[in-house]
Amino acid sequence: MLWEKFKNILRPSDKEAPVRQQMAAQAMKETIREKRKTDPLIGPRLGGRALAQNLISGLKDERGVHIETLLCALGSLAGYSCQASVRERLKQGGQPEEKEFVIANGKDGKKYFFGDALNKPLAEDQYSVWSLAAGVATHVGCEQPVNVGEIFEHVAATVGGPEFGIPRIPESHRPCDPPSNWVKYGWPKALATVREYCESPTEWPAAFGIAIQEAMTQAKGVIDPWLALSIVMECAIPMSKVDATTL
Repeated sequence: MLWEKFKNILRPSDKEAPVRQQMAAQAMKETIREKRKTDPLIGPRLGGRALAQNLISGLKDERGVHIETLLCALGSLAGYSCQASVRERLKQGGQPEEKEFVIANGKDGKKYFFGDALNKPLAEDQYSVWSLAAGVATHVGCEQPVNVGEIFEHVAATVGGPEFGIPRIPESHRPCDPPSNWVKYGWPKALATVREYCESPTEWPAAFGIAIQEAMTQAKGVIDPWLALSIVMECAIPMSKVDATTL
């Protein structure tokens, strides 16, 4: 499975001493902190670019990068980042998950999470995953709108069932791994990257959205931008709802 290659991404070089790493990380954080005064998105922008390049490098083989799998990975992680960012904020405030989430029990016995606090970074904010992804899709030539509202409806209707979390895309464009694998196995590594650059958890979804922008820009001419955006959101929306502890 391609997600297994992600285990080796982001590992520090054995040749670089820990003290040197810490000094470099501290210097980078100070630089970002200074630039944030004039560019509030500097952290998410740098974190998103780093994440995109790490994934691209990790997924590359002798034939290149399977773009559908890359988009699936980034979309899945971006969707879950919306839930994770809310969870981290609740944790920091010592508040229960019920304060921000509407929790539904699926037919499979698992919990699923909904609510305005989740939807804002996913699809409603200026720098939401949807806004960033749809914006770059238009920029690279997407002329056909993606009905994101219909994707939300499909996800809600399939919660707890066998169709939940399965991207509805042509067989010839199927990713090599399901979205749930990327959340289950890839999230800790991906979070470690964006955390290096982001000041607070509220910036995480924007960082993942910018990573998607990087991937879609590099994929211009390789995949239809409408299909690319569809893959991203078909993965992002259901993965924003899952209980990662039960995947």
